[in-house]
Amino acid sequence: MNEQAAAARPQEIDLSREEPFALGDIRVRPTALEIERRGQATSIEPRVMKALIALHRAGGATVTRDALIDQCWGGRIVSESAINRCVSQLRKALASNGGDAGVIVETIPKVGYRLQVSPARAPLAEKAPDVAAQEKRTSPLRLIAVASALGAALVAGALFFLSRPAPWTAVAYRPITSTPEIETYPALSPDGSQIVYSFQSDPDAPRDLYLQGVAAGAPAPFTSGPADDYGAAWSPRGDRVAFLRRSPGAPCALAIAPIPRGPVRIVAPCLAADYTRVSWLDESTLILSDAPGPGELRRIRAVDIETGAARDLTTPPAATLGDHDPQASPDGRYVVFRRTLMTGADDLFLLDMRAGKERALTRDGWKAAGYVWSADSRHVFFSSNRGGGFGLWTVEVRRPGPPRRVSLGLGAVTFTRMSADRHDRLAVEAPRGRVNIAAATPGGEIVPVTDGAGDDWEPAAAPDGLVAFVSTRSGSPELWTADADGRLVRVTELGASYMTDPVWSPDGGLIAFSAVRGRRAELYVVARDGSRLRVLTDDGAAKHDPVFSASGEQVFYVEHGLAGWRLMRIELAEGARPEPVPGGEGWRSLRAAPDGRLFGVREGSSQIVALNGPAPHVALGEGDLWAAGEEGIYIVRAGEGSGAALLLHPWEGAPRKAGDLPTGAGPPSAGADGRVLFSRPLDQEVDIGLLRLGRRP
Repeated sequence: MNEQAAAARPQEIDLSREEPFALGDIRVRPTALEIERRGQATSIEPRVMKALIALHRAGGATVTRDALIDQCWGGRIVSESAINRCVSQLRKALASNGGDAGVIVETIPKVGYRLQVSPARAPLAEKAPDVAAQEKRTSPLRLIAVASALGAALVAGALFFLSRPAPWTAVAYRPITSTPEIETYPALSPDGSQIVYSFQSDPDAPRDLYLQGVAAGAPAPFTSGPADDYGAAWSPRGDRVAFLRRSPGAPCALAIAPIPRGPVRIVAPCLAADYTRVSWLDESTLILSDAPGPGELRRIRAVDIETGAARDLTTPPAATLGDHDPQASPDGRYVVFRRTLMTGADDLFLLDMRAGKERALTRDGWKAAGYVWSADSRHVFFSSNRGGGFGLWTVEVRRPGPPRRVSLGLGAVTFTRMSADRHDRLAVEAPRGRVNIAAATPGGEIVPVTDGAGDDWEPAAAPDGLVAFVSTRSGSPELWTADADGRLVRVTELGASYMTDPVWSPDGGLIAFSAVRGRRAELYVVARDGSRLRVLTDDGAAKHDPVFSASGEQVFYVEHGLAGWRLMRIELAEGARPEPVPGGEGWRSLRAAPDGRLFGVREGSSQIVALNGPAPHVALGEGDLWAAGEEGIYIVRAGEGSGAALLLHPWEGAPRKAGDLPTGAGPPSAGADGRVLFSRPLDQEVDIGLLRLGRRP
């Protein structure tokens, strides 16, 4: 009996799988953590959204407190105050958004809660019509006309529902590569018979392009040599491949080579081609993400393959971080691209090449790691972390609406970059591995701090050694702590699309961090036990690198907006407002030493300077990561071969090497015990698989 009861208990609600629904005239969007009425949207916390869904599912029946705990907390033990607080926040959100919408959460004493939705109020009529008189005056011809109109409406309605697209689902999946090496940037030929991808023997080696048959056949090198080749794309006819090339000591270049093999021809140079790929707009035009000049925002550019002439297709707003990864539709009419609003917040945009206009396909800021077109140019498939880990989603181009999850049925599979053929088959990157926190001891030993299946990054050590870090082990990025015995505690439950830069107050009682929710970045502070969570800012502007003042009464941080990069500060007192720091224009990064000194780097400079005291002469190299500690400035610098070097520039004396770190080591954080914390990738492998999509009947 107990086993049957346990089996019947509702499972915790998975927000990533919940479809939008309506409560009267209130629209609820679970994956976006929003409720909207009359154009006014209100963001709510994930737990509050789960409570709303649980009450809605009950259809007006009472939901017990135990059922709420099962569906909203996964059956974990929680206090009465936690439930009361969750329901109180839900009522507040409905009241502030719904107003007189008639959506009420009722308390059933000693039992639970129920959701009451009153019928929508109709506007008052000046006078009720005389129905009997109207019927007497209605002629047979009018009745025929009404019947015809009703019949047409029924036919139109039937056609509408019949024409509604059925949900997409995965029909089949099989791996194309399965090696210890790294295969990335898959590019399917238009007919789906061949694939080109970038092959890398180890993370420090240059990439070569490999060509392989999809049905059978061994991979063969398509390019070779010291150059780094990646981001390939097939021409519409399938007779050429365009790609990006970076040669030692030379700028990046846009290149073309014939199929099956032939001489590589350089089409045009590029300035900032990292993290993009090429797409063919037509047989004579390539598009990519690049900057037209030094220091300018990246935008989508079109390049003539014969002349090398380039022109801008988009002009991203100055407050954003630019446009990336263009993909042309098979019919050549549209280009979909990713506009990075700030670090951790993306939206997909659609450029209509005929009208020369662009519009947003998504409006919630969740990340988009990779995307491709359906064969009919009507749908965009994309990988997104909305609602938790990265999954496959789709949005229709010609009938705007919220994104819908593609049913995979493959378990916990993450897809990143992808390409498609004319048969709705997707070649996808399937990364495997994890990122954990480690520490370099003063003696040079590397010791683990965390060990789990999720990704952990951005470590920061409190004065007593407790380590705060960001992790996706619970789904979306959240703040966690780890003590010296390896015990882990989740500190936040924000359901953010991105979280970064945790930093401790001088007394170790508070943690400040930046989080992105719903296209807005804000600074938060929270106690080490998860209590007293508070948002410090409410302007939504991109911000990072928070640090506490020596007194612990202020937080300094870097902000990016229409005025560019600048240094800001805010008091921790209730009601305080952020203000610019005099002379803080152009600051790109900020760090704090344990003694309270602040250091940073200005835009266009590589020199670390101090805001309130002396600083050692430290010039950063390209790709260097740095932190300020008790002994001086620590730098993580990638080596020419494998691994990275940990360098120390002491406050006094000559710089020296402090140790060796593994390849891919993340930004350092100096602890009070002499350890240097960092994130390190483990068991990293990227393979390519073939995913066939279809429609559910």
